[in-house]
Amino acid sequence: MSSLIPGAVAWLVIGYLGAIAAGRLMLLRDTIIDRLINRMLLWSIAAMLLYRSTSTPSITSLPVALALGCVVMTTMYLYVIARYIVAETEPAAVWRRHRRCGLVAAVATVVMVLSGMAADDNGRPVDLGAHGPAAIFGFAYAAPLAINMGVFLLVGIRELRIGDLSAKTRLVCWLLGISGGFVLVSQALSLAQVLTGRPDLGPHLPRGELDFVLCLVLDGTLLAIPLLSALLALAGWDRDGRICRRLRPLWRDLTAAVPEIVLPADARRGADPATRLFRMTVEIRDSLLHLGSYLPAEPHPGTESAWEIADYAHRIAYAARARKAGRAPAVVGAAPRLPLVAHDFDAELHHLLGLARVWPQAKTAVG
Repeated sequence: MSSLIPGAVAWLVIGYLGAIAAGRLMLLRDTIIDRLINRMLLWSIAAMLLYRSTSTPSITSLPVALALGCVVMTTMYLYVIARYIVAETEPAAVWRRHRRCGLVAAVATVVMVLSGMAADDNGRPVDLGAHGPAAIFGFAYAAPLAINMGVFLLVGIRELRIGDLSAKTRLVCWLLGISGGFVLVSQALSLAQVLTGRPDLGPHLPRGELDFVLCLVLDGTLLAIPLLSALLALAGWDRDGRICRRLRPLWRDLTAAVPEIVLPADARRGADPATRLFRMTVEIRDSLLHLGSYLPAEPHPGTESAWEIADYAHRIAYAARARKAGRAPAVVGAAPRLPLVAHDFDAELHHLLGLARVWPQAKTAVG
């Protein structure tokens, strides 16, 4: 096993990545990129498990050669993702490319295993000498890794230059680029050592595993960010979920008075928080429209004040109680939905939140 990574640290990293992979498999599996990322995480965990499954720190041992094959496979997923970002093709085409890349990774793994066996038979270490099996082993590992990481980095640079990305997305792209560049430089130095004997960096295996683990921790943490967002949304702790909770008492009472405007429960099941918030806002607005003819006369012509919102809330509470009790409309036609005019969704949401804030007192006062 690697002398650079203590066993406890390695198993902690495996558990960390396993938790991220499990969460993503449960919550983030709808898009093609999500499914590719999830499979890439599983291959990364497999590589780490293979690294830890042997007590002989030889790069030509079967578990280590298979681990390096898993590393190559993880970079194949980066290549597939990069190609998909450049040209969003049909899912069938993406999975065909994925199968071809998997075949390339399998061939590279077989070549590494066989060349490693040949080097062992000759008694010549692969990662310290410049000879035939070492060159074949190094090429089978470094060539697909360099190509895949290079394509991924080029696509990332392209997106940074021409893509309309948020600041957070740009930061993630830069961190992924630094991680990928670090891997490319490390592998280039290792390959140069195998082919020329310089620079003298010592055995590749401990350094290669350390590089891989460091990149996995960074990339896994970045992949955990959307998982955390999904968990917050599931628990209702994201921004939209919090707003939904603040609007729910108002929505519940108004839709109870005007139940016909509410979609059936099964049509809303499983909707994301943003969709729930939009639908809740629309249903509150429709309820206010239907309750307009039940509003009592406005006693005070309005100024845009908190008092006016409170007064309007009292009148809406009265209208909701009247309609729910089956009374006849107070007037023909509809009164204004809100005393303040909303010109866009955010403004309307702000007004509804103001109404929701005073709603419990208004409902209690009306009885």
